[in-house]
Amino acid sequence: MLSSLLPRKSTASLSETEIASTIYGLITVLAVVEILQRHPPSALACAATLFGTTLAVALVDAYSESIARIIAEKHTLSVEDVQVIARNAATVMVGAQGPTVVLLIAAAGLMSVEGALVVARIVALASLFGYGIRVGRLLHGGYLRQVMSGLALLAIGLLVVMVKVVFH
Repeated sequence: MLSSLLPRKSTASLSETEIASTIYGLITVLAVVEILQRHPPSALACAATLFGTTLAVALVDAYSESIARIIAEKHTLSVEDVQVIARNAATVMVGAQGPTVVLLIAAAGLMSVEGALVVARIVALASLFGYGIRVGRLLHGGYLRQVMSGLALLAIGLLVVMVKVVFH
């Protein structure tokens, strides 16, 4: 299940930008789910809010990086640049897919909104852990180091959740 939530490329071919963008997207998802749990609207509104917020963050992130590069290289926006923006935005969106599907299941009446938000948080955290393992595989050969990488990324995600709980 986790492999379906992660980028299709092999770990060895993930770029620096793809890794950073996917992690950023997963952390964004956790933050949005935490906010939605405070006063949840309808399940469909939750799904739209989660997906829409992550899409907006993805586009801003990808666009700002691309525009910075274009300015540094002193050239105009090209079709290739637009394709790069779209690819980079897609990597941020990876983390929103699973939790959004869970919320759509709730919108279909198969579970409560509150229950779906709990499951969405678990899916996001599991995705973060799984992605951390993939990053660990890229960085380290040993299984223990891969798991430690997953746990480190999971700890960062949990820290985001705790900060939201304490300060909101």
